[in-house]
Amino acid sequence: MKNTLYNQLLKYRNNIYPFHMPGHKLGKKIKFRNMAKIDVTEVKGTDNLHNPCGIIEKAQEKAAKTFGADKTYFLVNGSTGGIISAISSICEEKDQILIARNSHKSVYNAILINNLEPIYIYPQILNKNGLIGGISPDDLEQKIKENSMIKLVVITSPTYEGFISDIRKISDIVHKYNKILMVDEAHGSHFKFNDYFPKTSLELGVDIVIQSAHKTLPSLTQSAMLHIKSDKIDSRKLQNALSIFQTSSPSYILMTSLDDCRDMIDTKGSKLFARYVHNLKDCRYKLKTQLTNLELIDQEVIGNKYIFDMDCSKIVIDCTETDITGTRLDEILRNKYNIQVELSGINHIIAMTSICDGKSGFRKLVKALVEIDSKLRKNHIINNKYDIIYNTQTCYNPKEASTKNKYKIQLENAAGRISGDFVIPFPPGIPLIIPGEVITTENINLINEYTDIGIEIMGLDDKKNKTINIIDEV
Repeated sequence: MKNTLYNQLLKYRNNIYPFHMPGHKLGKKIKFRNMAKIDVTEVKGTDNLHNPCGIIEKAQEKAAKTFGADKTYFLVNGSTGGIISAISSICEEKDQILIARNSHKSVYNAILINNLEPIYIYPQILNKNGLIGGISPDDLEQKIKENSMIKLVVITSPTYEGFISDIRKISDIVHKYNKILMVDEAHGSHFKFNDYFPKTSLELGVDIVIQSAHKTLPSLTQSAMLHIKSDKIDSRKLQNALSIFQTSSPSYILMTSLDDCRDMIDTKGSKLFARYVHNLKDCRYKLKTQLTNLELIDQEVIGNKYIFDMDCSKIVIDCTETDITGTRLDEILRNKYNIQVELSGINHIIAMTSICDGKSGFRKLVKALVEIDSKLRKNHIINNKYDIIYNTQTCYNPKEASTKNKYKIQLENAAGRISGDFVIPFPPGIPLIIPGEVITTENINLINEYTDIGIEIMGLDDKKNKTINIIDEV
């Protein structure tokens, strides 16, 4: 019994403060603790997620009202299931789809499954630290003009770091050309409930929006929502796609979690968010004024690199001007202060917050970061880079690449060859290399640097990240 997953998770829970998802922060404000009692199936009186006409239908209608949608669908396979379902219901084989190159892997999987032709728009990169900024509306319009057969536009806003593109302007452009706009708003499900946060994509004219409730709200992992606010979406096709790409045995625990989260927001949300925002502002002020080497990324980035707004619930600490990497800062926070952050990269860390974080948690984070900061030096030793590569050369779309013969070679010898697999630093799950793209020396150097500092790489062909599958071009 000592080596079970359950016991290991209990040990983790008892020894760590989680500045990471899910937003319920290890069970705070989750009332249905004895979950087995509500773990049921589709029987009389419990409705059916794939043909809702009873209690689930009513729950989804309530969620649509709360989140500002015309129609809301509960997702039990996370935002991933919603993204794949939405794209599959809108696009047909060989359709063109315009996507931001920093899209989540699920967008690329939908492209692969449906044999779509991706056209990429690249987000801007912050010069100082290499973080991903926003999407240029002008660049997006130019892409649509050059590719008139585009069926769907997909962008991610907010980014993992909380940066928001000019969604209103992008929406107006997309609709001017009679296209459909979908926004992966996985990290923005909390936006609507306090004016301190940006406006939601639904408020800004987007047709279809995906939100991971579990990321920033008190809902269980894998619970998410798909919202529609448009007459351009065929709800029958969408419902059919959801029944294909989600499990045929949807978890009533997850659906109950979504409904309970919505009820909490409706009945207590104003008070909970007011208290949370007060504590969050206090935390950010202290970090802004007390850090001298590390730097809190704050609202000065707005207006830079097409960042229209930012989500201040994300506490992003920039290490660029210090003698420490983000991964090392993460390690110190975990081992010395029992704080686990959501993400650590070469240049930064991300601490995720929610209404379930109280004064003591914020105080703990500030104290730890200020103490660490006092022992650092100003020393810009890290290059400006991130896991987005410009000027990628595409030889095959992902579907075509999946049908080709592949073989394994040493990563060091792969420059100029065509990748047979996704290569993805995790988190955040944004592909560095896509199947069918030419592998560059820059790719290889960045993979090696990530590996050296302990960032997990998915998609290489061995645990030491030394080999990669390439396409046989013969």
